Amino acid sequence: MVRWFLFFSLVVLAAAFHPLPSAPASAEPLVASQIAVSTQKCEAASPGSVSAALSWTPARRGQQWLDVSLFNNGFAPGTFVGVGPFPPGTNAFVWSGLRPDSTHFLRINTRSPFGWEPSQTVAFATQPCGGDPAGSQPNEDLLGLRESLRAEIEASGINAAVAVTDLQTGESIDVSGDEPRLPGCTINFFVLLSVVMDLQQGLYGEDEVGDLIARTVWSSNPVTAHDLLYKTGMGDLGAGLARIDQLLDLLGLSVSTYDHPPAYPEESLQGSANLLTANEMNRALTALYEARIVDPAWRDYLLEKMTGVKPGLQYLIPAGVGDGVVSHKNGFFADASGWVDNDAGIVIFDRGGNRYAYAISFFTENVASKYADIPLGQTVSRLVWQYFSNRYY
Repeated sequence: MVRWFLFFSLVVLAAAFHPLPSAPASAEPLVASQIAVSTQKCEAASPGSVSAALSWTPARRGQQWLDVSLFNNGFAPGTFVGVGPFPPGTNAFVWSGLRPDSTHFLRINTRSPFGWEPSQTVAFATQPCGGDPAGSQPNEDLLGLRESLRAEIEASGINAAVAVTDLQTGESIDVSGDEPRLPGCTINFFVLLSVVMDLQQGLYGEDEVGDLIARTVWSSNPVTAHDLLYKTGMGDLGAGLARIDQLLDLLGLSVSTYDHPPAYPEESLQGSANLLTANEMNRALTALYEARIVDPAWRDYLLEKMTGVKPGLQYLIPAGVGDGVVSHKNGFFADASGWVDNDAGIVIFDRGGNRYAYAISFFTENVASKYADIPLGQTVSRLVWQYFSNRYY
């Protein structure tokens, strides 16, 4: 889906050119480097968009183009916007009209005597802004669903949060969706995603991790997830933890934190809890579904893997879904305050030969008795399914 083009503006509101001082040829990089986003601001003249001040060290080997994309797909044709050409010494630019609250991928492409020489891709998240386009505002029926979910949660007495996103339109609703929650193994979704990003880059083979991914999903296994964390850290636990925190930043998840591998509190970075919000989980699921973090083939690979949950863990989101396919990640444990029981994923279904999907994240904690949240979770899932099944028929 490429509706993101609506959010890009090729109108440059401000641009600054600062040629670097001359330097010996041996000191010049072969490609542009040290790419950074120094400042961002919401645009008063164009509500719902962001301008970002970019800087870099040019290669000085020819004219330069700046390419920006919402998709981590190697700048496939038709999926990015380019601005240029700029003189060889240009080292700064202010890009206007960027989509707010979104992950962007940036490169500097230099036209040297030997052909195109692209820089390393740099990812950054734009800040949120008001004035979102009208299409992202929930419709009346979706707002009605939100109130139904709120009523069910209040009536149950369960400490619960839920977020729902229409993956066709981007409309979202939530109940307590911004509250930080204890995620349990649900947060290992980001370990799975990090590993699949590594696979797309060719850092190691699928045969090295495919079974670990399947076992992690099947039983929400923290041991195999721990092995995958080491893998994405290239054999270093600290590097793996840093990779997941970087991924959360890349996705623009400012509240959620991955402090330690679930079930391994002794391997904590800062001695704090893992945290995840329902809205931020849905944001990550949306980025996955729209193939903005990995390309469509690897997206489909991960979604298929996430359907492989064992029957005994299909009691929350899948229990309320009719003929849809559920790709999801569970999280369940007990602490001194009670039980934590979570489920988050993407539901995909077909109607009239067309594919539709929604993201749903359901979190509970402080549940007084084991599995007491199940009736609420199933009701929430059923109400959400009924809404989407009726909307797209």
